[in-house]
Amino acid sequence: KTKKLKVERMKEIDRIKLLKPTAKAIFKIAKELNMVDKIYNELVECSKLFQDEDIKKYFVDRSVPKKNKMEIIENKLKPIFSKATFLFISILMQHDVMDILPDILSFYKEISDEDYNIVRVRIITADEIDKETVDNIIKTVECFSNGDIVYTTETDKDIIGGIIVHVDSVIYDYSVKNQVNRLQDKFINSGGNKIFKIF
Repeated sequence: KTKKLKVERMKEIDRIKLLKPTAKAIFKIAKELNMVDKIYNELVECSKLFQDEDIKKYFVDRSVPKKNKMEIIENKLKPIFSKATFLFISILMQHDVMDILPDILSFYKEISDEDYNIVRVRIITADEIDKETVDNIIKTVECFSNGDIVYTTETDKDIIGGIIVHVDSVIYDYSVKNQVNRLQDKFINSGGNKIFKIF
């Protein structure tokens, strides 16, 4: 099991080594063209297109000639996207790696936020949260961050209660569900004879 985890970790590292430089390259071009948001939004729209099951099936089918795929890209996407976005999508298509676009977008957003000093805060609660609580959370984040804070709130009944706060890639999980799971793990690791699967 440990060996399998190490292999998976190595694959993850290799994936990041490929994706992050790619995201940096397209972001650099976008910034030079003063089109950071436009290119990001275009790539998001393109990613949505390729999430359609029929489209995805067609473009991952190795029996379909690459020339046919490129003709579709040329005819359908070139007229509606900027030149930079179209060229980038064409490169991904030529190398049969369109499936990595969502991951590239994630890194692109991280690089963009870092460049513009934006801190993204995501607040998750089981029920609707009041403005005063949100303001207190944002004030707390401001104490250890000099960036411009952009936040979102959402509800998730599965966390039962409590709160989960994402500050960029850091997660502060104070949910009831997390506490129960930790208690369960502690019980299992302590060698208890009875294990109750709660969630």
